Amino acid sequence: MNNASSAIRHAMPVASRNWTKILARYREPSHARSIVEIAVTLGPLVALWFIAWLAYYFGYWWLSLLIAVPAAGFLVRLFMIQHDCSHGAFFRHRLANDGVGRVLGVLTLTPYDFWRRAHAAHHATSGNLDQRGMGDIHTLTVREYLERSRWGRVR
Repeated sequence: MNNASSAIRHAMPVASRNWTKILARYREPSHARSIVEIAVTLGPLVALWFIAWLAYYFGYWWLSLLIAVPAAGFLVRLFMIQHDCSHGAFFRHRLANDGVGRVLGVLTLTPYDFWRRAHAAHHATSGNLDQRGMGDIHTLTVREYLERSRWGRVR
């Protein structure tokens, strides 16, 4: 074994022990960063929305449809921010997370408080086939799959 591969092999466990220290600075949300993330998402979405409306108003409906594609991406990003708010990860204070989450819920057409409870239930029972319900991806056991009709298996 050459010296380079030996050094890499011995350095890896040391580096993995340092992950806690390396990631510690990301444990607490940054209010400034959170506000910037909202601004760089909401600003372009509003601008695209306005441009799409203008294009439609002046008869360029096809341009409105093209603009809808990147606008949808920014809307998905807003939902991701809403998701982070539901985990209490976007701001330090729950009131701030819930307030922003509720406002974004209006834009994403996802009622924040209901979704937050359903999402918490999903995390609490995810992968537990005895407690399937809200927020789950429908998962079958092999036995349940085999007991279904042909059409049920296809679905």
